[in-house]
Amino acid sequence: MKVYNSLTFQKEEFVPLEPEKVKMYVCGVTVYGSPHLGHAKSAIAFDLIHRYLKYKGYEVNIVKNYTDIDDKIIKSSQESNEDYRIISKRYIDEYEEIMEMLNVEKDTRNPRATEVIDLIIKFTQELISKGHAYERNGSVYFSVKSFPKYNSILQRIKEHANNSEEEDYLVDQDTAFGEDKLDKRDFALWKKMKEGEPYWESPWGKGRPGWHIECSVMILNYLGETIDIHGGGQDLRFPHHRNEIAQSESYSGKPFAKYFLHNGYVNVNNEKMSKSLNNFFTVADIIKDYDPLVIRWYLISSHYRSSNNYTPDSMEPAKKTYNRLINTIKKVNYAEFSEETSKQLNVLNSKIIESKDKIIEAMDDDFDTPVALAELLTLFREINKAILQDDLKINQSFKNQFLNYLKFINEIFGIFPFLKSKTLPFSTVGTNEKDNLIKSLINLIVDTRNKLREKKLYDISDIIRDRLKELGLDIEDKKVK
Repeated sequence: MKVYNSLTFQKEEFVPLEPEKVKMYVCGVTVYGSPHLGHAKSAIAFDLIHRYLKYKGYEVNIVKNYTDIDDKIIKSSQESNEDYRIISKRYIDEYEEIMEMLNVEKDTRNPRATEVIDLIIKFTQELISKGHAYERNGSVYFSVKSFPKYNSILQRIKEHANNSEEEDYLVDQDTAFGEDKLDKRDFALWKKMKEGEPYWESPWGKGRPGWHIECSVMILNYLGETIDIHGGGQDLRFPHHRNEIAQSESYSGKPFAKYFLHNGYVNVNNEKMSKSLNNFFTVADIIKDYDPLVIRWYLISSHYRSSNNYTPDSMEPAKKTYNRLINTIKKVNYAEFSEETSKQLNVLNSKIIESKDKIIEAMDDDFDTPVALAELLTLFREINKAILQDDLKINQSFKNQFLNYLKFINEIFGIFPFLKSKTLPFSTVGTNEKDNLIKSLINLIVDTRNKLREKKLYDISDIIRDRLKELGLDIEDKKVK
């Protein structure tokens, strides 16, 4: 299995630090608002990776944090005159509810930044003692100059036209903080309290942690000094992940993470969806119109490293495709039953095995979901055609193999959670009454279309054909004599 490593800018064979075990950390959300589609993209991308690693036999220890104290949360608290803890809890609860609806599996742990304040203080003290951090007027900063490879982390070349090392930095809430730093690239590890802000006592006075140090400390505490996979959105590469690497490796003297994996954005009009740009669509709003599993299908249909360009109509093709999948499952369930086998059934059985192999091959290549899902759709089209156009009768052996294939698909992609429930649109029990009724209805529709075409009423005939196609029923028209 190969993964694309952002540290080396290439695909590499995935070899964990310990055989059959994976330590994985994913940067979670800052909880000051409702989760939007970009948050869902990241969550589902790493859920997919988590699922596939488990399928491959790895024991995965996955930690995804909540940033429940930072500048944005404090600003929201001050604007609403509401305690920051109430705000963070409300949005953590909403996030977890949304993730359950999107069928995102639970992580091993979901620590909150405020749970590790004591450890953050100890971590900061150690960086000061090693000469990698310094205190100024009640705040503590990481010294970028103390970490020589800082400018080369997660990039091939300098990103700015000016090649001066002093100018090669990106500003965020922790880099922008402080006017008395030794170097303007230095970033805050501990921020002196401002009037009206929440605070904790520290050796440097009342204050609170910076953002970057929170993740480093949670990784150290829950996973160790070196981990296998560090994940997050592309927007976190600079400066968040660069700063994490710098402070963590300065602390431990060891490599921080073996592989960095970054998911793509969800864009709106080719611009990153974000709360700061006020161009976001919350998952809660989209769920009002679309099944959460349609949203999941939409997001996994593109590669995890690619971006989705979202418009309000983007979900429609995903909805139609997902509904076709469900309808094919139902058609297999309601297909006419026979104890006999046939050459066509044997061919389909072979194609199920072949489809599974091709999906595994695609997923082994940096979790290539577009190729994998194309294989799934190809198989479903062939099964659909065999049942509807070729009047294929299926036996119990085929039904069982198809059900096992569906379970395999759900294990990796999480798109058929109903397989675990008691109310399945698929079962291994034949239902002759439903079989006969559905077949009669299909024959009636086909006969009606043929008569419409004989009378040259092609517009109406085409509407029926297109609506049937949306339901997963493909009809091939022959020339009318």
